[in-house]
Amino acid sequence: MIHCGSRGAGHQICTEHLRVLEKAARKYGIELVYWQLVYAPVQSKEGQEYFTAMCAGANYAWANRQVITHWVRETFYRFFGDDIEMYSVYDVAHNVANHLSTQIHPEISFN
Repeated sequence: MIHCGSRGAGHQICTEHLRVLEKAARKYGIELVYWQLVYAPVQSKEGQEYFTAMCAGANYAWANRQVITHWVRETFYRFFGDDIEMYSVYDVAHNVANHLSTQIHPEISFN
């Protein structure tokens, strides 16, 4: 298992956008339950900028895992020969937002 993320870059993206989104929440009249769960409408300028930066962080993390996987394979091949087979079984990004369209109650929908 290889576990690698964007670490410093992801933290920087989050830190910078928490402040921006906190201002945006006030601008859009959003009541915050907890300051670290701040958000803005996804189609807003602030929402789009955060989503774009977050996707860049996720891509950076994915690229890190791919490079590390390559190095691990090279090392295994060096010690055990080229005839061993190594596959990526699963690759997942976490701590990322996704577009969601669902209805949890007839009067409440997230689109």
